[in-house]
Amino acid sequence: MADFGGFPQILSLFYATFHPTEGTKVLSQVPPGSAVPSNDPSATSAPLFDFESINSYIIPKSQLCNKLLTLKVNDYRIVSHPVHVWGSSYQRNSFLFNFCFVFHKDADISAYIPVVRKLSKMFQTLEEQNKYLSSSLMSEGLKLDSIIYQVFEDLNNYCECFIPIDDSNTINIKLFPLHPAPPDIKAYHVPISTVQLRAVMDVNWDPTMEKIVEYIDGVNSVRKIADLADTDFQLTRKCIQHLMYYGCVIIVDIFQFSNIYACTADISAFIDDPNVAEECRSYVASPGASKQNNCDLLELYTLLNSGVTVKEWYMDNRDKLRGIDIRRFISFGIIKGLIYRVHIYAVHPRHEGEHQLDPYYTTAFTDSPSNIEDVAYKRLRYLLRRPRHLDDICTDLQISSQQAIHLLETYEDVYFIRA
Repeated sequence: MADFGGFPQILSLFYATFHPTEGTKVLSQVPPGSAVPSNDPSATSAPLFDFESINSYIIPKSQLCNKLLTLKVNDYRIVSHPVHVWGSSYQRNSFLFNFCFVFHKDADISAYIPVVRKLSKMFQTLEEQNKYLSSSLMSEGLKLDSIIYQVFEDLNNYCECFIPIDDSNTINIKLFPLHPAPPDIKAYHVPISTVQLRAVMDVNWDPTMEKIVEYIDGVNSVRKIADLADTDFQLTRKCIQHLMYYGCVIIVDIFQFSNIYACTADISAFIDDPNVAEECRSYVASPGASKQNNCDLLELYTLLNSGVTVKEWYMDNRDKLRGIDIRRFISFGIIKGLIYRVHIYAVHPRHEGEHQLDPYYTTAFTDSPSNIEDVAYKRLRYLLRRPRHLDDICTDLQISSQQAIHLLETYEDVYFIRA
């Protein structure tokens, strides 16, 4: 079955329990016959796997209960959370049950793990409160077959389900995509929105988020966004990290004509994938200008190298760059991994006692130029405890790259590395 909403389809969902005299039994399954043979007219021709060979893992020993279990059988993966409920009212002083989800063996099940746990724990609570699964209560109201069928259908078709069980209990489940953790956001990072942030805003948005959205324009750094929006820098950084987690922004470096870029090995994607080239033509064209041809754009990228600044590259190719937005041209190359930034790192040997300097010592920008240099110089001593590139230094001190280089050149034993 094809994925819906980016989530893998559930191939089978079944409920199993341990019968005191008959052992492990499947009491309900969707589709019928998918876990064990069934007499239902709509049953599948054969089960997806041999249940008897794995039943000891469906209702396992108590040591494996109340934990997430994943089992691969042939071309399928069974994900479950078996539950062991103790109680003197049961025939063997305990009651064991399990709700099992079956997927294709290669499916990404990360979004279903919270669902499997939640479903099992909810029915564990119901069982502990009123013996919902083990008593005759199941014959009243909504039957378990109907519950399992609706969970199966709703999650596959709508990625969520809302099923009332009784007056006070409801199955309320929704699938959420699990994204990888975003990288640590630095002050010198420049966020570029991938969606219309204003269009997705609502009254529930964080106040800091509401303030910074209008300054996310692909030009301002995180530090500058915080200053322009008059918001706390750490909160601003967290908000942008949150937007990045959900794919609403991507991060590039600060664009300056003094920057240096070079091609990566992925530059071949410009030739191999026509979609990349076509997207580049549309993205980098200046308003009202005609699109450039692919060969010219590829040549311009290849002319970027570690010994040439953007300004020098522009001066050498100004005729070819007519009708091209240079900032967007560079940003596209960074986003697609066609080029990378060659940073200039300032390095000097660690001096004894520098760790005692105040890391929160900041510049006073309203003071005289000489005082600014003096304050920045002291702060610079702290920053250079480890190699830092110019973007990091300039954003922290809030000075230009020329001022930073001037300060660094007056510092003893400092040398520069391009990487």
